[in-house]
Amino acid sequence: MVLSRRNGFSQVISAPQRICLFGMFGGGNFGNDASLESFLLFLREARPEAALACVCVDPDAIGKAHQIPTTPISAPEFSNTLLRFCNKVSLRIIGRLANWYRAIKYVRQFDIIIVPGTSTLNDYGSGPFGTSYGLFRWAASARLSGVKFCFIGTGAGPILNSTSRWMLRSAAAWAYFRSFRDQISKDFLASLGIDTSRDNLYPDLVFKLPTPLPVQDDTGGKLTTVGVGLMNYNGWRAGARSGSDTSIYQTYIEKMARFVTSLLDRGYRVRLIIGETVDMRAVRDVGRIAKASGYDLIDGTRTTRQARQLVAEPINSLHDVMRQIGDTDIVVATRFHNVVCALKLALPTISIGYEAKNDAVMTDFGLGRFCQSVENLNLELLETHLTELLENKERYRAIVRQHLDKVLLRVKEHEQELLSKIL
Repeated sequence: MVLSRRNGFSQVISAPQRICLFGMFGGGNFGNDASLESFLLFLREARPEAALACVCVDPDAIGKAHQIPTTPISAPEFSNTLLRFCNKVSLRIIGRLANWYRAIKYVRQFDIIIVPGTSTLNDYGSGPFGTSYGLFRWAASARLSGVKFCFIGTGAGPILNSTSRWMLRSAAAWAYFRSFRDQISKDFLASLGIDTSRDNLYPDLVFKLPTPLPVQDDTGGKLTTVGVGLMNYNGWRAGARSGSDTSIYQTYIEKMARFVTSLLDRGYRVRLIIGETVDMRAVRDVGRIAKASGYDLIDGTRTTRQARQLVAEPINSLHDVMRQIGDTDIVVATRFHNVVCALKLALPTISIGYEAKNDAVMTDFGLGRFCQSVENLNLELLETHLTELLENKERYRAIVRQHLDKVLLRVKEHEQELLSKIL
């Protein structure tokens, strides 16, 4: 039994025995999948008797990885030829109705549906009938079925499309419980007219994951390795429209390639890092530009540490990301969870973000002034920041460690609130 306080009244509720997790898991984003893994780790520690399941993008991969029952967010195309034809003629209305029926039937099996972490309440790279509609359908299905729907450590905003804004605002407003990973997300929902006064702020869920052992440096500490996190970034609306402008990506890649080449020219070793499978495009493009300056992109699993070496190694999870970041002295990254991993390993970090969440976590660690926007990247400022962090590396490591200790305490406090209010 747990004590819950909602709408000014205290009530005793039964701890949920059947818990379903919802999110864009299995889609190739390592940060999303790590958020699921972290929350499952917490649930298995705190509620080992509970039955767990997951609604996700790739149910086969997630079910195999975590040994839990899974179901897809959207059902696959009808296998029956006649139904496929009827669905096409009806402008896919039949398929959408079938998905609603399926979601309502599925959520009724559970006591609670939880969205753990991730930036669920925004419309990055998606039109209104993509991820926004999927989340809305499942949140509405839970509401219609009388099943609690919760957002845990969520990220929110921006939402540029008005239809997406209505759907995501509705999903957030219906939530039985919400917690946020930064003040920006909480303020954004408040700006939509949602009462967030009782919703608390806690660190990103990924901070709970175990930290890998430090990489043994056989170079006597003389060789400096810069980790550069790249992203297949095409602008906020990319994927939400056809024929998206490629100039944003090309400008970003050309600047990052110039930065990487300048590091190699000065004798640094550079390790390229990704946060999602699609980011390999950026690695290949930077490698191609660096090759024109005489630097080959090398598989880091088969080489020794050498100066003027450009390294990229396969990455299949956030654990791989952390292990490879552990092989660096400083990190310059675009993706949010690349930045989180660098801070988690207490490394001096520079953020080149596409959303305010990067700035928020960097500020939490005392590095707020080492941030830039991906679409307004200033290489001269980047070099200035790099020089300062390298010249004062141990000082900034100490600053990050000091904030990390506080973050880990807040992770425990988050878990205690969850156990007292919803679990």
